[in-house]
Amino acid sequence: MVATTKWRRARYGVPAAVVLGVAAVATVPALSGAQAPPSLPSVTAQQLVADVAAAKPPALSGTLSWTANLGLSQLSSLENELGGGQASSAGGFDPLSLLSGNFTLKVWLDGAKAERLALITGQDSEVDLVRSGDQAWLWDSTNQSVLHLLGPASSSGASLPPAGAALPTPQQVAANVLSAVTPTTSLTVGSPVWVAGEPAYQLVVAPKGAPHSTVKQVNISIGAAGPLAGVPLQVAVYAKGMTSAALELGFTGAISLGAPPASEFNFTPPPGSHVTTRTISGSSGGFFNGSGWQGVTTSGSGWATVLEGSSSTLAGPGGQGQLGPITTQVDVGGQQARLFSTDLLNVLVMPDGHFYAGFVSPSALEALAR
Repeated sequence: MVATTKWRRARYGVPAAVVLGVAAVATVPALSGAQAPPSLPSVTAQQLVADVAAAKPPALSGTLSWTANLGLSQLSSLENELGGGQASSAGGFDPLSLLSGNFTLKVWLDGAKAERLALITGQDSEVDLVRSGDQAWLWDSTNQSVLHLLGPASSSGASLPPAGAALPTPQQVAANVLSAVTPTTSLTVGSPVWVAGEPAYQLVVAPKGAPHSTVKQVNISIGAAGPLAGVPLQVAVYAKGMTSAALELGFTGAISLGAPPASEFNFTPPPGSHVTTRTISGSSGGFFNGSGWQGVTTSGSGWATVLEGSSSTLAGPGGQGQLGPITTQVDVGGQQARLFSTDLLNVLVMPDGHFYAGFVSPSALEALAR
């Protein structure tokens, strides 16, 4: 598909760093409430987990609603620091804006080798992600930039992530949540709901014996009938002490089943756009290389998982000083660090630019930093 007519005003694919971050931590859904709940046969939580594991990626097209209610402010300042100010200076999409507000995403999935995501960011602006086989295109209409991602050399035996793994769909988010299920997790079945006109079970996933987790529970709405049986359609993350979801991702409107036209997965950079080609090595932090980030890894497991890395833009008095308006100063082992805190997400930045981030309490991050 040639990138013309403003890509139907449906900005594609969240920048890779945001996709990875969202998938790593989790996402949610807006639940429909006007209809009476569907009448469905009783199932156990274990049956629902097995159904999700057995479900194949569906071929479909539809609309996703993404809502972030973390109580954040001054997100542009945070983006300037964490991203080195690159997005704003280049006039491109600010990925951290996804941490506050409501967004609409269009998705096309062929269930196997290709996918397309369109993120609407304004009346005439869009971020587009097209993935086909071992290559992907990330298009930002606001600054006419294209990032062309290629899988590693065939001799390495590796490739880009499987279709669906790079997109923030309910199925991928649910897979990340359920992969962290451990003895410290409680699984229960909630009341059935309707999602985009489809009957769905609710699987409620909650920490158990994980005092440092900020997550109260994750509600996963799972298709109950037909080709969508076992397919997560909505995911909602609730923080401790909150009655509404902090993060929501789910289908809205009607879901069109069947493979989308092949033309939806073709991309040609529009005239005048700036194209950057990058080969994905598969190493930790590969998406962050070249933007001031180094070696982003994870520590801990399950509900205590923490992202850890470093950024040159956060180091020294300059970086720490500019974090001042959006953080508080905390003493960590005799060092004056900066803490960015919400009900769900906490980020601790050390004076040397090393950072720790996760859905865990500030005290857990401080203990890890020591």
